[in-house]
Amino acid sequence: MRHNFISVASGILLASSTTVNAQGCDWQPLGTGVMPAADACAVLANGDVVYGGRFGIAGSTPVGFVARWDGSQWHEMGTGFNSFVRTLLALPDGSVIAGGQFTITIGPRQNNLISRWDGSAWTPLGLGLDAGSCRALMLTDSGDIVAAGSFLQADDQPAWGVARWDGKVWSKLGTNTDGGGVSGYLTAEPSPTLIYDVVEMPNGDIIVGGNFTRADDVSAPGIARWDGSQWHPLGSGTNASVRAMALLENGDLLITGIFGTAGGIQVNGLARWDGSAWHAVGSGFTGVRSNSPFALATTPGGDIVVAGAFDVVCDTPVNNIAKWSPNTDTWSAMGSGMSPRIQTVVLDLSVTPDGTVYAAGQFDSAGGNTFAVNAAMFSCDQLCPADTNGDGGLSPADFSAWIAAYNSSEPECDQNADGTCSPADFSAWVANYNAGC
Repeated sequence: MRHNFISVASGILLASSTTVNAQGCDWQPLGTGVMPAADACAVLANGDVVYGGRFGIAGSTPVGFVARWDGSQWHEMGTGFNSFVRTLLALPDGSVIAGGQFTITIGPRQNNLISRWDGSAWTPLGLGLDAGSCRALMLTDSGDIVAAGSFLQADDQPAWGVARWDGKVWSKLGTNTDGGGVSGYLTAEPSPTLIYDVVEMPNGDIIVGGNFTRADDVSAPGIARWDGSQWHPLGSGTNASVRAMALLENGDLLITGIFGTAGGIQVNGLARWDGSAWHAVGSGFTGVRSNSPFALATTPGGDIVVAGAFDVVCDTPVNNIAKWSPNTDTWSAMGSGMSPRIQTVVLDLSVTPDGTVYAAGQFDSAGGNTFAVNAAMFSCDQLCPADTNGDGGLSPADFSAWIAAYNSSEPECDQNADGTCSPADFSAWVANYNAGC
């Protein structure tokens, strides 16, 4: 909506120009990042962030595929692991669970594919998982942990791709006499049958998405639902792999991946399940790089962040990451995004209670900052909202920038933080300007 609001500053008392250290809304580095690639990130209860992946260096610190960022520097977490970390789950007690392709010996026991960090040491979850990798972790409302991936065993018992930890033992999700869970190849990928993501619905049902065709003996291409006793398909599923899922505030399920159709309708890698049918979300991914979304995350305000390797989503040009507001059905770029690599990609996201977004992946810079290597954070500096031209200082030029933002309905026009652009934001801008930074 274009407001065509034009005004002048006559009669308005503006404070003298003030120099500030405003960073604006864009990506910022975490030290010098991690090398060579990060696959996962998770925000701990104390605000620290754990990164895991295919890296041996965090900043200048040697680590074992996992490291902690405390807001100013990187720290090792014990001796880490002997192979890749693919997923992380932060728990309310301040601990974090790592899943991947590693083994770690703790005392007389070996942790296979999954382990818990209690703040000082890695501890096992039973006998762990085996014969594959752990790619997704979820905490249920009941406090259980659901692990998913390409493994075939949990606690040395058959469990095909998905298992549940109740704090004492692992159990399979399935009814057949073998491993339950999922099987079959949906897409010819360089991986076995694989679950990429898992979510819990408001009623407690568990949804898994990935590269599979069946759940137990049920045909369920790409996505399936566990109701506590048996598996069900979600319509006719997808025609290729589901990579990530997120719940919307209305209870619908949003999915993304390399699929073109869901429920038989064209969706271009982005679809919504309303409990009974699939729906397209805008035009989906339609750019030159249009088939590689990998991560979804929900902000405290209910917006959805989608990330991966793509340049256009729902007709909006972006740089591998974007934000969708379901309430208004609008898409926007998140700063200048990530670049450049032959295959720049964002693989995981984590969001803090105040809305700060952390990203993990394979990128040489974020927000134009070459220190933001494979790890970056996105937050808006709210200490100086009147610096609408983002030049790091306050001057009358910011008034012209606010007018332009208002007439174009840009986010900078919302000076009273009510989520809209209205004439009330003019008075708020003046107050913010005179308050300084």
